[in-house]
Amino acid sequence: MARTTPRRRGNAGKAAALFAALPLLAAGACASGSGSAASDDGTIVIGMDQDTAGGAAAYASIVGATVKDAVAQINERGGIGGRKLKLIVKSDDNDATKAPTVVRQLLSQGAQALIMNSGGQSVLQVQALLKQQKVPAIAPVNITPGIGDGPNSAYTYSLANPTADFGKVYAEAFKKAGYTKLALFKDDSASIAGMEKALMGPIRDAGIEVVATEMAPVDTSDVTAQITRIKRAAPDAMLVAALGGQMEVLVHNTAHQLLPGIDRFSLASIGNQPDLWGQARQGALDRLVFVGSITEENDRSAELGRFLASRRGGKAEVTAYDAQAYDAVGMLAKAIEAAGSKVDGEAINKGLEHVSGYPASFGQKGYTLSFRPGKHSGTDGLCGLILKQFENGEPGRQWPTYQPECG
Repeated sequence: MARTTPRRRGNAGKAAALFAALPLLAAGACASGSGSAASDDGTIVIGMDQDTAGGAAAYASIVGATVKDAVAQINERGGIGGRKLKLIVKSDDNDATKAPTVVRQLLSQGAQALIMNSGGQSVLQVQALLKQQKVPAIAPVNITPGIGDGPNSAYTYSLANPTADFGKVYAEAFKKAGYTKLALFKDDSASIAGMEKALMGPIRDAGIEVVATEMAPVDTSDVTAQITRIKRAAPDAMLVAALGGQMEVLVHNTAHQLLPGIDRFSLASIGNQPDLWGQARQGALDRLVFVGSITEENDRSAELGRFLASRRGGKAEVTAYDAQAYDAVGMLAKAIEAAGSKVDGEAINKGLEHVSGYPASFGQKGYTLSFRPGKHSGTDGLCGLILKQFENGEPGRQWPTYQPECG
């Protein structure tokens, strides 16, 4: 497979040189001037709601680790305006009903901004609370509609391309490939239910018939019956909409056995969870196409890979989750810098609305992220997405049949 990052990194001197070469977080970390925050020790408190035990835990753990590395990098470079960042973490276990309580706990500990690292429904559930408290939150990887572009998104932001973009890309991809009949396999999570309409709408509008729709719990141990029914429907291709985890591996293992001739597609999850690839049967993931966001052609992705390798013993497999987590902290740092001497939630929110043209660590070469008043979805186009294909059990080349254009 074409690696996005090297497996080994050199000595400490090389690592130190690397930090100097990483401009994404450096601007915020080296900011001049002074700031103020609610914490007694002068730190700027960032809260993170991270799912540690629910359906989003498989990807939330990846996001959380990179958020911590990015915060540590800023602090090692002197903080923002001379003030260090303090990250506090709590979990809602991907239960949207618990999210408001978790957010209140984070706010009570002085959080001036939040990173929402759980299911998309958790983000939607706290939008009114964040607006009331005037504290912004960034959701680095959630693609649920309404987070960054909905009527309640005054204090919530998203980085990943939203679900509708996934639908547009797959609609064009399926037309290009000549598919006319599609089967949909989805998990029963609230996050997938919340995005299904936006995902499937463009596909149906493109004239592609959905001949079967099957669902299974995120903790299921057998999907034989569902895959058998899909086989009877005789689709040209199957799309798996899931949060990833062992459930999605099970789906691909079963489909590989019962539907060996059917092309399979997935959302971003399976391609961004390296720990899962070894759980697949030999050949089960090969030729699977997923919506990725990492290419060696993007210099920022390569820089991020070197940075993570320097912190993780010389090994790092950069995923879109890593890149979006890193960029979320970087954009938040710029907003804090812009807040100047008054570092509170409302000032940070105003700062975020003016972070524009930010060079992304994911997407195709030259891809950028931008916020502005009324636009809290960071994407600057469809080329934040790259269709990747598994080869030899790991993500390999870009899918040759179709790729979204940047224009």
